[in-house]
Amino acid sequence: MRTVLVYHNPSREILLAPPVGLAYVASAAADAGHSVRFLDLSRRRHPEAVLARALREDRPGVVAFSVRNLDNAVHQRLESHLRAHDPLIELARRAGARVVVGGPAVSLLGERSLDVLAADFAVLGEGEEAFPALLAALDEGRDPRPIPGVAARDDTGRPTAVPPRRLARFGASGLERWIDWSAYGRRGFTWPIQSKRGCALGCSYCSYPSLEGRLHRLRPTAEVVDEIEHVARVARPRTFELVDSTFNVPAEPALALCREIRRRGLRVTLTAMGVNPIGATEELFAEMESAGFNACMITPESASERMLESYHKGFGRDAVERTAERIRRSRLACAWFFLLGGPGETEATVAESLDFIESRLDWPRCLTIIFTGVRLHPGTALARSEEAAGRLSPDEDLSRPVFYLSPEVRESWMLERINRLIARRPNVVHAGEGSPSTWRRLFERSLHTCGVPPPYWRFVPRYLAWPPIRALRERHPFVGEVGP
Repeated sequence: MRTVLVYHNPSREILLAPPVGLAYVASAAADAGHSVRFLDLSRRRHPEAVLARALREDRPGVVAFSVRNLDNAVHQRLESHLRAHDPLIELARRAGARVVVGGPAVSLLGERSLDVLAADFAVLGEGEEAFPALLAALDEGRDPRPIPGVAARDDTGRPTAVPPRRLARFGASGLERWIDWSAYGRRGFTWPIQSKRGCALGCSYCSYPSLEGRLHRLRPTAEVVDEIEHVARVARPRTFELVDSTFNVPAEPALALCREIRRRGLRVTLTAMGVNPIGATEELFAEMESAGFNACMITPESASERMLESYHKGFGRDAVERTAERIRRSRLACAWFFLLGGPGETEATVAESLDFIESRLDWPRCLTIIFTGVRLHPGTALARSEEAAGRLSPDEDLSRPVFYLSPEVRESWMLERINRLIARRPNVVHAGEGSPSTWRRLFERSLHTCGVPPPYWRFVPRYLAWPPIRALRERHPFVGEVGP
């Protein structure tokens, strides 16, 4: 089956994602004998024109779209990512191709995604088996509806789906087969490496367990390092990023990875997307530094004992404090994420988190990013509890943004306190501040030109402390309350 796979990520946030998930699917489809054209539109100025040309040249029977996010999850500056795909899907439909959608956003929506995105089929969950099987069924004229992980319409037109099946094992993504890394490298991207799937934690707002399951499925350490070594040789990215939902839970595989990289003598730079305070030990940070890590992200969401319990984080304030102390003693840059406004949030709990940020996260290598308002995602414990309480309809279309904000604290009060904190601590940002400015893009390009390895967010605290930028932020507070 001739197919075009389309990646279009309209996000302009601080954290951007190369198409690693779609690369897994493209590699599986090509290895199964299908003709695959990979179309990366995420940084194209005229994505519709690029897709139209590919449709004319290839005349595919199937066009598949990877949809990463429902939106940017920022209550004060909401941007839908779903609707950016509408004109592209319409182009594919007019060309006579069957439209397939997949990716994390589609998996969260389930069979409802067929109506939301006007698609013929959807691949839910991991697509390495389901998508090639769908292509084969369509090519051979068989009914694809019995395939696990495929959503389609029944004879009445109603969307239905067979639940997805999780892969027992998975390997390298093959991303280097599908994209021109030089375009990503110039913009300071990091090369994504997945060493495991699944998350055993129970954070109430998080969709990772719905997407990947609650059991950890670990790749062999040597195989992960083989992938890093191969990509370092053929694509030469400046930095690799471990994109597991939690890099250090469980702890031993993370330590083993660092030791294997060091044992082989690989001269690579790395960063990690999710370091959890549960396993943030002195040993971990020391091993990360020795292996070549220059940065990591830490996601406590709160520094209030009450809110950590409310979010079901699995650790308390003492673990957050220890993590701050330990990483400060290291040479690693770090980005901390806080999520204010969840169930049980009060002025007192907000003050606990903001006081912690001001007093404990104040060194030059530390960036703090604050969100206010919790985006409700399908399948999360928080969404289910809101349904059980009668505050969210079971039929609510969560492809449209719905946010939880605690009734015990006013949003305007939180934002005013955050603005005051930013005036005192320029290394703090609110997600509502907007996309990177032209000045910051120039700053990051200069870092690339000078050969500095990403991630470039680790230099944002210094950029924000530059007197002209600091004065500008003080004169023009960045974010106000969302209208009624």
